[in-house]
Amino acid sequence: MESDTDGLSITASSRFTLDMIEKQIGEDLRSTLREQVGNPSASIRYSLRKTAPAAVEMRPTPGRDAGNSRKSQVESLIAGPAPTRGPIRKNLPSCPTIEGFLVGHANKLAFGAIEVLLESPGGSPPVFIHGSCGVGKTHLLRATAQRYRQMMPGAKVRYITGEAFVNSFVQAIRTKTVEAFEKKFRGLDVLCLDDVHMVAGKESTQHELLQIFNKLSLGGCKVLLASDAHPRDIARLDQALSSRFSAGLVVKVEEPDLELARRLVSHIAGKRGVFLDAPAIQTIVDRVGIGQASAKPASVRDLEGAILQIQAVARLMDQSTGNGPSTQPAGNNSFNSTRTPTMSHIRKALALRDGSDHPHANGPVALDTIITRICSEMTVSKSDLTGKGRQKKVVMARELIVHTARSLTSKSFPEIAYAIGRPNHSTVITAAKRFKDRVKECQPIAVGCPHDGMPAGELAAKMASCVH
Repeated sequence: MESDTDGLSITASSRFTLDMIEKQIGEDLRSTLREQVGNPSASIRYSLRKTAPAAVEMRPTPGRDAGNSRKSQVESLIAGPAPTRGPIRKNLPSCPTIEGFLVGHANKLAFGAIEVLLESPGGSPPVFIHGSCGVGKTHLLRATAQRYRQMMPGAKVRYITGEAFVNSFVQAIRTKTVEAFEKKFRGLDVLCLDDVHMVAGKESTQHELLQIFNKLSLGGCKVLLASDAHPRDIARLDQALSSRFSAGLVVKVEEPDLELARRLVSHIAGKRGVFLDAPAIQTIVDRVGIGQASAKPASVRDLEGAILQIQAVARLMDQSTGNGPSTQPAGNNSFNSTRTPTMSHIRKALALRDGSDHPHANGPVALDTIITRICSEMTVSKSDLTGKGRQKKVVMARELIVHTARSLTSKSFPEIAYAIGRPNHSTVITAAKRFKDRVKECQPIAVGCPHDGMPAGELAAKMASCVH
């Protein structure tokens, strides 16, 4: 491939390859090309290679391998040499660990139950943990799977979400591969099933899960489950499943208390390179609302969001006054640069977060206001936002709305999902996690919007500011 200001030239050894490139990624290539070269009329020129190089003179044998060979040629042409496994794995987010889970009064029973599950020889009763969003259930399940793999190398361990289980089973029915689906769960030593409430109301899926659960229990598998509610309180959950889930240990993970919240703030801030003294930590805990009676108790995610907002505001305030942090090397614009935020930074960030910085703020920001402002800033129409489109700019707008709504309102994931036209709240939870990872990795925005080039965390702070 060769590019110039007029467009991109692609040469291949067969017309089939060129047709596949145009069909699968032609439009995306043109869009990206026009942005890169600054020429709205830039185009793609396709041509056949007259003499195939020796590397591609091998002809696939007729039959099923022919399609795979052609697909490999297309992928090689588009992607170039395959990267090594090392760099790819290096960039993946690390798996939560048992050691990284802070234990306090709110979660010590759940943590103890999991320790018993891990240490007990052979089979043991299932452990079912439940609690509101953001209290560490997923951390515990993933960490449990990771720890058992370390304890018993070669053991068959599987972590899966309820949504993934449902989707995989439905796909297996459609493709008549149910036996292959069931085989993935045979002979497991440990099964960690997250968000188990996602199977509720789906009769065939619940029946399949019950059969798998019974077989694994008889085979001595350790089963750890998590949900947002007690088994008996999950609406439309099959009675047999509810009974089986309740047959073992059922433990609730509470929202963090004051003591645990202070430790969490220090721990979260330290991981992000932010150093806070005791008064700063107490200010954050007080403003987030830990330990206060409310309809929506504060969670670990609320604390993480507060630290993120403080980082973003500290950077923006430093830039606006021309005072960069002394610990930041010259030319380094990393959003994660080590700094010690001032009380001014902290108060400003938390005021923006709860809406008290706005002159007319007498309550939380309206979700509709957030959607309208962010759509305007990202140049996305509301019809695109609520539609099925997957354009990068639209996806980013959805992520920003979810992130901002969770930071500035008391709206639940299902409420946010309904407001932006998503079919279920699990997709909204995924969007929130994806944007959180963007912020953690300091990813600059590059989606074809006016804010391209801005780090994700800084963009989040800007959106939080502009909705007031």
